[in-house]
Amino acid sequence: MICKNMKSIAVFLFFPLLAALWVAPVYADAMVSLKQPPNSLEQWYKPANKRQVWLHTMFRLRREMQAIAEYAEQNNQPAMQKWIKRLDEDYNKIADMVPEWEDQIKPRLLSELEMFAEKGDMPRVGKTLEMIGRTCDDCHTYYQPLVIATYRSPHYDDIKLKDSNGKEHSFEDNMEALSASVNRILIALDDGQKPVALQARLTLLEQLQNLGESCNSCHKDDEYPRERILGKATEERFTTLQASISEGRVKDSQKMMGEIAVTVCARCHNTHRIVSDLRDALLPEK
Repeated sequence: MICKNMKSIAVFLFFPLLAALWVAPVYADAMVSLKQPPNSLEQWYKPANKRQVWLHTMFRLRREMQAIAEYAEQNNQPAMQKWIKRLDEDYNKIADMVPEWEDQIKPRLLSELEMFAEKGDMPRVGKTLEMIGRTCDDCHTYYQPLVIATYRSPHYDDIKLKDSNGKEHSFEDNMEALSASVNRILIALDDGQKPVALQARLTLLEQLQNLGESCNSCHKDDEYPRERILGKATEERFTTLQASISEGRVKDSQKMMGEIAVTVCARCHNTHRIVSDLRDALLPEK
């Protein structure tokens, strides 16, 4: 249950996606009160920033902690101290970048880590690293889902698509039209209306081509995402579908529609819609 207009939102975290994005483990029966991230965090994410500064800082922190742990096991003090110095710099950047999170970090742990490393007390180095890691996990548990939803998920409200007549449509309207065309083909196949099925197939293909023009809104100069979903393989499936409908092979046509649904619709939704729906569900209405 999501409570609107509240800064703290209670939800069951069962989204597998979050686990893939390095969040602290949360079990399906665990209730977590999510917190809105401070507004100051926005300046460290695109598009407010040219680079994903916050993300790169987090990636470095994880790499630095891993390096320290590995060199501690090898009892390699010089290498370990090199990475401790880097960790100290990046860890303390958190409070500089987002002052509201100053109480979330524990700078004294870095001083202790350096002291234990100088003494060669590797067991204490390991335990201190674990304590630093817990400060990261605590923050991730309460903030990371909403941070992902806010700054790392697609937002389609501003994307406009033009149909074959040059008329602009919203992304949502385009999705509705795609769904209608898919069903129109299947209805026509079921009722033996070959001309209707052929025309709906042509309409669906045009709609998908128009949809493909919007890919560069996010992917810029990268053609691979569009090619993977709407490229040559999809064109070949539509050619096969046309032949099957024309020759009256209803079952083959229905099977090909199933393939298109999986390789085009589902493939795109599994990549984009899950995260988009997460954003809509978790972010309170403004």
